[in-house]
Amino acid sequence: MKNVFCLVFVAFLLISCDDGDLIVTDFNFDNKKLQWCEDSDSQVLFNLNNDQVHEAIAFRFTLNNETAQFLTTEEGETTIPLSSANQIIYRVFDGEVESSYFCNAIPPVSPKVVEEYRTTSGGEVLITTTLLNNTDHDGDGVLSTQEGITSERDTDEDGIPDYLDIDDDGDNILTRVEIEVTADNSVNNFPDSDNDGTADFLDADDDNDNTPTRNEDWNLNNNPADDRNEDGLAHYLNPAITDSFEVTTSRENIISRGFRYLVTVENLTLSKQGGDGEQIRLENYELGYYDSPSEQITIEPSGTSEEGQ
Repeated sequence: MKNVFCLVFVAFLLISCDDGDLIVTDFNFDNKKLQWCEDSDSQVLFNLNNDQVHEAIAFRFTLNNETAQFLTTEEGETTIPLSSANQIIYRVFDGEVESSYFCNAIPPVSPKVVEEYRTTSGGEVLITTTLLNNTDHDGDGVLSTQEGITSERDTDEDGIPDYLDIDDDGDNILTRVEIEVTADNSVNNFPDSDNDGTADFLDADDDNDNTPTRNEDWNLNNNPADDRNEDGLAHYLNPAITDSFEVTTSRENIISRGFRYLVTVENLTLSKQGGDGEQIRLENYELGYYDSPSEQITIEPSGTSEEGQ
């Protein structure tokens, strides 16, 4: 939006008004990536635009829950009614506005607010939470659908389904490593080193020498991919070497997980402050989205998770 006057003027020309209410179609915040900050009383999701005009739109709200945060780690939808405590604020400034503006307990005197619109009551904000990597849950480079997410396939029967398992076949070589192996043969575009019809990342004996890959770990460091002879071919891929070592441990199954919080508003009405009651109305408005920082979590057998490091 170049400025609010332009928005109002265009809306006035294109559609009819009723009792001073102006119905518009959208704001022009091209970047929909929101920023977030909080204090002891409330939290704010906001978007800034300093391109030609200086403007900001923000959702300041409180939540009645133990953490007082919207950063849930459960996929779903949270509804927050708009009220005097939960407000959407639109402001135009006389200069560039910085990200710290909404995160200060006391707003700075500069830049100066030229115009302000606020919600009062009516309407609601929907925060829809989705997993960021919901097509590749364990981030191993193999799509969750290819890892049998619907049937919760568990190739190595370790109690962790393949789509959450960084080592699908339990051979202590990470799936993301096995899908990058150079091989003459492949299955579904994944390397099949021994040409037995099973891709390496699902094959417990990659060179078909009757010694399980995990037992070809000559230095017992939970990584059979180490090349002992430095000849370019690890033992687990060399059928001529069948040395077997007793390996009783497995890699810790740590994955990265993050969430996207999409913020939309239904029945949005913004009233101009200090003016003649001029209003901006939107039946539906996408405020934007906030992506949480990724966290490391450990997936335990049975698919349960614990915070990682």
